[in-house]
Formats: sequence, structure tokens, C-alpha cells
Amino acid sequence: MNVADFGDRYRERIWETHIAEDFERDIVAGFAATRKSIPSKYLYDALGSALFEAIVLLPEYDLPRRESELLERYVREIVERTQGRLRLLELGSGSSQKTRTLIEAAIERYGAVEYTAVDISLDAVRNAAVQLLDRYPDVSVRALVGDYFQVLGEVTPQPSTLALCLGSNLGNYPGERGVEFLRAVRGAIAPSDMLLLGVDLRKDRALMERAYNDAIGVTAAFSKNVLARVNRDLGAEIDIGNFEHSSVFDERTGSIESYLVAIRAASYSLGGARKAVRFAVGERIHIESSHKFTRDELRVLADECGFVERGFFTDEEAAFALVLLERGENATKKL
Repeated sequence: MNVADFGDRYRERIWETHIAEDFERDIVAGFAATRKSIPSKYLYDALGSALFEAIVLLPEYDLPRRESELLERYVREIVERTQGRLRLLELGSGSSQKTRTLIEAAIERYGAVEYTAVDISLDAVRNAAVQLLDRYPDVSVRALVGDYFQVLGEVTPQPSTLALCLGSNLGNYPGERGVEFLRAVRGAIAPSDMLLLGVDLRKDRALMERAYNDAIGVTAAFSKNVLARVNRDLGAEIDIGNFEHSSVFDERTGSIESYLVAIRAASYSLGGARKAVRFAVGERIHIESSHKFTRDELRVLADECGFVERGFFTDEEAAFALVLLERGENATKKL
């Protein structure tokens, strides 16, 4: 079964990308910088995406479990507060597994639901769409495939929309980038429409770090896989075994910062005529930031981006939260 079997219940639009060119440019520039880095979006090739799906099942990585429990507990209240919104717009839809809770509640309350999935992976969107369309006859799916900012900049706001940014996805856009992201979301929905955020909250340091350093090494394999991609796509010759995964909480940034750390000094070819890259012992490649929010930070961020908080739902440990925001009428504030 594929998406073509569902006729006009499925539509898609694919934005033009230059993945190979962008990948080469970003890797070469990131390795040439004083503080080496690889953009986190490159972690999610086919194997990386599969490894991440395994990560969300790990006992140490409790974010998905906490979020799912909150959705189950508060979904009807959230849907009631949206007052007749029949369109769901999800950013970073992936497998759309958690979204089913919202879809089922929306169908129960309002009937037919239009679900728009925004993701960079066409395969992920199509696979999720087949499952949703087969399971829910009252659902139609629109797939928008491309970079978030690229897609959101061209989305025409549709009244009665509940936008979704779950899985602590916002945490991957720390600082000013997070402001840009939320403002882009605001521009893609109509006044008085809603945005539901799933955010990981700041808590005991050991608990936060444990979630990114699992005992059996799945997260380490996920991190190192990006070096395998560099070798494969650029013809590089990096010894992946010379790097170890490290994720630590940075008090200054308020984020879990993830790195690949060189065990030994080495020099590696990046393929072709590209300049070789050198690593000192202990030198790090930054691969991802995962911001952990405080309640005050979330209030300030919402206000800066033109949203009004309409609901804040958290668990007993105040470890994770669902935040329901309404798009305000007024223009966003300048930083």
C-alpha cells in the first residue's frame, strides 16, 4: 500500500533542495572553524533516523514517555480549548506516532480532520501518511517536504489550525534561532489559531545528561553515524573509532551540548582535493544542542514571538511540559 492508493485524501508538495551541495559546504566549513561542528540536521539520514527511533524507546530517554502521558491526560482539554479547529499542522512529523492521540480526540470532537505534516524526509512523511490514512477514514493528509523555514515561509495561513511542535523539537533551536523559528510558525497560522509545544524542562543535571548517554550506546551510534555519512558522501577517510560520544549540560547555555570527541591526535582526508582536517587529542566536534527550558524562559519567548499562553500542562516532577499558545493579533516585539 502506498499514498497513491488514497486518491485525493493525500496531497504533497516537495521543496527543491540542494542536499549534496549544502552538505559538502557545511561539513567543510564546520571542520575549518576554530570550534569544529556539524549541523544537527545531518544526523538524520536513513540509518540516523532509524537509530533515533530506537533512542526514543530507551529507558534513559524519558522525554517521549513523559510527553505521551501528558497528551493522553490532557488531550481532550487541549482540543476543547482550540474551539473547533479541524486542521493540524505538525512540524517535524516523523512517524506521526504521538499525533494519533490528538487526531483521535479531534475526530471524536469535530469529525473530519485535515492533517498537514512538515518534514525534511519524504520517505518518513509518506510512510506515516499511509498508516494514518489507512487507520482513519476521516483524515486527509497534506505533506510539505522541505526545510522548516523554507516551508513555513510559503505556507498560506488556514483558519482553524492547531500547529504542533512536539518532541522538544524547539530545544534544537536555542537562543535567537528559537525566536526565528517561532516567528516563522506564527506567520504560517492565522490570528487566534493555536500552537502546541512539547518542551523538556530544566531539572537535575544527572537526569538530563543520562537521557543523552544511554548504557548500551545507541545514542553514541546515532552520533557517530554522521561521520559515516561524511565518509560515504564526501569520500572522506575519517576513522570513526577514534571518536567517542559525549553529551553534557552547559549551565551557561541551558542546553545539553552533544559532541564527538577525538581520542587520539589525527589528520584525515575529506576526499578529493579538499584540505585535510586535523584533530588534537580531546578536540570536539559539536553536533547538537538540546535546550532545556524554564517556565520564565517560555513566557518571555512566547511574548517576544507574538503568542499568548493559554495552557501549561506538566507532570508531577515538572520534568516536561505541553504549552498551548494562541497567536496574538499584535506584531511581534523586536529583540
